[in-house]
Amino acid sequence: TAKPLNTWNRLREGNERLANPGGSPRQAHSTGHPIAAVFRCADAAQTSEVIFDQSLGSVLNVSTLGHVIDAGVLATMEYAVGTLEVPLIVVLGHQECSAMQIALQAWNEAIMPEGALRAVAEQTMSSIVRRGCTAESVDSVTVAHIVDTGLALLEHSPVISRRVDAGSCGIVCVT
Repeated sequence: TAKPLNTWNRLREGNERLANPGGSPRQAHSTGHPIAAVFRCADAAQTSEVIFDQSLGSVLNVSTLGHVIDAGVLATMEYAVGTLEVPLIVVLGHQECSAMQIALQAWNEAIMPEGALRAVAEQTMSSIVRRGCTAESVDSVTVAHIVDTGLALLEHSPVISRRVDAGSCGIVCVT
């Protein structure tokens, strides 16, 4: 079985291939089931397969605006690590995130957005407080929220935390 670090190295090397101006994408062949679960923001411009230079189906993508964790996200992540036995969860943030902009505006102006966007602001502002973030920019808020999201997956899911404790699954938080 794949180890978390080996899987992360495969994804990181794929990303480096794309970042190298002289390099060319070399998509890996799918193994028939995902090698990782990627929890990404719904407004990210690129797909996880493109970001990590992997073939379609190589990663199980879970997307919500602003990485809002709900029962559906937890069920999907638990399925990924418990049933599919993926060795890695990647919590993937991105630059200029509109969800983080909404949360930062709510933080600075003390005005919560209406409707379901309130959950984005609430979870992000909670991350700002828990991580001790200065909330000076969208990028600093994004980093704090991505780290806090990875920790929240551990805190809210016994399935994920047992796999991480056993060393059969890891969590990487990256922007």
